[in-house]
Amino acid sequence: MRVPRSGGGRLRGRPPPHALPVAAAVVTAAATLDVLAGGPLRHLDHWVFSGGLPARSGAWHWAWRTVVNGGQYWLAGSLAAITAVVVAWRSRSAALLVRAGIWLAASEGTIRGAQLAFGRTPPRTGQDALFAGGFLSYPSGHAANAAACLLFAAALAGASRGWTAAAHALAAGVALAVVALGYHWPTDALAGWGLGVLMACAGRALVVPRTRAPDRRTGTALDGDRSVT
Repeated sequence: MRVPRSGGGRLRGRPPPHALPVAAAVVTAAATLDVLAGGPLRHLDHWVFSGGLPARSGAWHWAWRTVVNGGQYWLAGSLAAITAVVVAWRSRSAALLVRAGIWLAASEGTIRGAQLAFGRTPPRTGQDALFAGGFLSYPSGHAANAAACLLFAAALAGASRGWTAAAHALAAGVALAVVALGYHWPTDALAGWGLGVLMACAGRALVVPRTRAPDRRTGTALDGDRSVT
């Protein structure tokens, strides 16, 4: 049975391949400009914690503490690294493993470099200052690591739509958790998620080998796309 297709050979109802990275770039740029200009999002940051930091006890706190672990680099980064080793071994591709290693180092370097550049103080300090030496609140490292590593691992493993959706959900959950726990301002989480998604999309484009799906009409192979969707 012929699968209905829209223009360009994509299945109907499937989002454009570049929709996610474009959305992530817009979110990251908007949050960054707003923080630098002291705009409405930065005022929202202050409003969120105007009543003080969340309590650090109770079931709600520990539920978010569990979720936020998905952004621990040693955990998310290890998952991405193990996935790369398994995929490289199965495909007998040392080059893929090297590219994945470079991506892991570049991803973490980009996230940490952004934090050092902005030097934003976290909510626990009771102030919101930029370019303060020794502080790494913007963007959220947990949110960025979760989005970058989990989405990259899903793409590298060729995960099903269900597992890919779960990776997206956990990455979004980590971004919410860092705010719910009082670790980061909301704009930190937004920028962290956006930067992480951009890094994951870059990893998908530069590391993950293109798949070739058979054309149902001719039986010949067609190049698949690289979008993290």
